[in-house]
Amino acid sequence: MNLSKNLKRLIIALNVLIIFFMALIITVGAGYTVLVGDDFTNGVRIGAFHVSFFEYLGASFDYVKSMYMDWQGPYFAMFIQAFLSPVNNFGLVQLRVVMMANALFFMGSLLFMVWSALDYVLGEQDKKLHVRLTIFSVILFSILDSEIFTEIFFWYCGATAYCMPLSVLQISVGLFLLLNKELLNKKKKNVLTAASALTLFLAAGGTLAITGAGCYIILLLTVGFYLVSKKISVRNIIVMAAGIIGALINVAAPGNYARHSESAGEGFLLFKAVKWTIKNVCAETERLTKETLFGVMIVVMILMGVYLSDRVKRAFASYGIVSVLALMSGFVVAFPVAFGYGGPYFPNRCYFILDVVLVVSILNFAVFIGCCLDRWSGLHESKSSLAVLVVVVFAMLVLSKETMEDSAFLTVAKSVNNGSYHDYYGKCVSIYDYLENCPEEDVVLEMPEYIDNFECFYFDEDENGWVNIGIAQYYHKNSVKRASQ
Repeated sequence: MNLSKNLKRLIIALNVLIIFFMALIITVGAGYTVLVGDDFTNGVRIGAFHVSFFEYLGASFDYVKSMYMDWQGPYFAMFIQAFLSPVNNFGLVQLRVVMMANALFFMGSLLFMVWSALDYVLGEQDKKLHVRLTIFSVILFSILDSEIFTEIFFWYCGATAYCMPLSVLQISVGLFLLLNKELLNKKKKNVLTAASALTLFLAAGGTLAITGAGCYIILLLTVGFYLVSKKISVRNIIVMAAGIIGALINVAAPGNYARHSESAGEGFLLFKAVKWTIKNVCAETERLTKETLFGVMIVVMILMGVYLSDRVKRAFASYGIVSVLALMSGFVVAFPVAFGYGGPYFPNRCYFILDVVLVVSILNFAVFIGCCLDRWSGLHESKSSLAVLVVVVFAMLVLSKETMEDSAFLTVAKSVNNGSYHDYYGKCVSIYDYLENCPEEDVVLEMPEYIDNFECFYFDEDENGWVNIGIAQYYHKNSVKRASQ
């Protein structure tokens, strides 16, 4: 089935507008991020304030060493968290720049990874922008519609310790896909190998959920390229080795098990972690398909698979094997979280990583299913069958439990548009200014009311709460507490 040029141009234009709108809303929203929780306590632990660049660089490495020895092993994430810390350097201006850059980096790296993968389906010379942009729009919307992103886009520690390493991983995967192109010369392949290995090593220094995802994805791609070429690529092994070395350094951290709950029971922790992993992944997959528009997006990608089926020929079996195995990536992501926390607790920031992996792997599998349907029944040539699938998509949109108005992303858009983020930001800035300049040594403050879909500033009525202590230390007060309600 061939689409007219005008229809293709219309699809391209619509997708550009949709992507631009999504990027604009998340980036502008991220600009209203406020300082909260660990931002203060970590800043105090770093200890260096407004010093020279090299002195601060040394303090950042000291922070990584300290965290590695008594808390956890993500060396790269902890370095970013310290090095970019706004409370130690340029305050709210730096926070805004870092958070907006984080949002753009995530979306840009995701686009790079998806684009590189589609080169193997569409060919390097055949851009097919209407296909590429549609697939990226579906993936990005599915991630942003998942409702799990407040600690990623609206919290400094979540952005630097989780989202940025994840974005670096996406860059590494994109580079890995590029280096396996047959037409590239050895020099370019060597450069891409070094770049992919370095970025994978850095990404392996993120939270263990990212570490596991990175090593597993590169392993799957290495297997996939071997199945196609029947040759073992030394370059691919080098990249994979870099990820494994980074993972071992991360896992070997003495502080990695500091947060195991006392009730977990070390002897049975492994078995309990497996149980929690399966439960969390299955529950989150069910939530995505039932409570968001993800189910609709799956059908859209099946349609895309039907449209692209004639492109996947020689490597169809290999693509199918990798696509099926990729469905296990959610469990690879969830297990280190369950084991590391030593309990069923699964924080928002880790759910985001899980959602990204689930969205990409399941939507990729949907494309494969679409290819299979076309091969078995010739849907590509049957306009009536395709029309039925299109009708199914619209019916699912109408009958879905979640309407477009309920979308978490559109809720963020409303908050950006109606000024609620802006107003909340102003209230928090007033508190920071007061703490900076007030004469009291024991400060009692009213806390702004929480707003939805945002990581809000908080502290306790108990002056001995860990957040309160961090805020008091940062602002050089004896105590800080919330006024009784």
